Amino acid sequence: MKRIATAAAALLTLTGSLVATTDASAAPGRAPMQTNQRWDGNRDNGYMLNGRWNFGPPPASAMNQRGFQAGYHQWRRGDRLPSYFSQHYRQVDYRQARLHAPPRGYHYVRDDRGDTLLVGIATGVILSIIASH
Repeated sequence: MKRIATAAAALLTLTGSLVATTDASAAPGRAPMQTNQRWDGNRDNGYMLNGRWNFGPPPASAMNQRGFQAGYHQWRRGDRLPSYFSQHYRQVDYRQARLHAPPRGYHYVRDDRGDTLLVGIATGVILSIIASH
């Protein structure tokens, strides 16, 4: 019985803090946050739809759905570089960039933000990321 009472108290406290946060964001005199609903190839590399991140440009039908949000997502090791980006990324000469020779079956590419990615040629899986900053 004591566990149930403790859990109920914790739930009420959590619910109260969420309500207070929601009310603060909708305070009078403040404009509601606007989300980017349009794809911009210079700024975005993917989109969120129904809580799931997708790399690449969205289909036209996705932009009209509820829960759509275009945005930028940092690359991570193990992510797959979509075929769309093969047209927008340029290969890097590892000798000129003073990088180690890539393993067999991999090559270096540079994204639109200047990061260098070591990517599998056949699979598009990212093995390594070298930040530009």
